[in-house]
Amino acid sequence: MPLIALLIDLLAFGSYVFQLHNGHSVIYLLGLIIQIIITVLLLIILVGYHGKKYSRFKSEGYSYLSIRYAIIVFSLILNAIMVFFYVLNYLGINDVVFANF
Repeated sequence: MPLIALLIDLLAFGSYVFQLHNGHSVIYLLGLIIQIIITVLLLIILVGYHGKKYSRFKSEGYSYLSIRYAIIVFSLILNAIMVFFYVLNYLGINDVVFANF
């Protein structure tokens, strides 16, 4: 599943590059929809993950995530942040993602 999460991230990056070179409001809306779908897929992968979630090393008070589970968690977090930035860009509030240079 971490490999699937990385492949989904690669798809999200490809979608971003496509939007960066072909910027238009319809393409930005399509990119927003694709990013939402990617984030939902990563959420499904996160919930459905049946592998080892925590490492064997435990310090006092808390546990560390296993590397495989951490890849999925960080991928979900970064893509959810990107959905937020895409919404800001599409609504015209802030063009942080696709700034016109």
